[in-house]
Amino acid sequence: MIIFNTTYCIDHSVLQAGLIWIKENYIPKAMDSGQIHTPRLSKILSDETEGINYSLQFLVNSIEELEIWYQSTGDLLHQDMVGRFGDKILGFSTLLEEVDLA
Repeated sequence: MIIFNTTYCIDHSVLQAGLIWIKENYIPKAMDSGQIHTPRLSKILSDETEGINYSLQFLVNSIEELEIWYQSTGDLLHQDMVGRFGDKILGFSTLLEEVDLA
């Protein structure tokens, strides 16, 4: 299982609108394809001078499925976010692979 993590830095001036958009638009639309699932949104506890940082994670079965999601859905959602918020919400993504603890 792959964890698709995106860390967002949300400017204080759009914090409430940005969180509402992520919760009510981004997450539901991201999961519509069925390729990513099990969302988890967490506030990152750190220095908040430049904005508030959040981690949004989804589970995906494979990198190939994530690539299909990027092409069909992810790029459009990113364009929507930039169109709404410009550089007031910035993000970067990382992929994590679960490791069996046994």
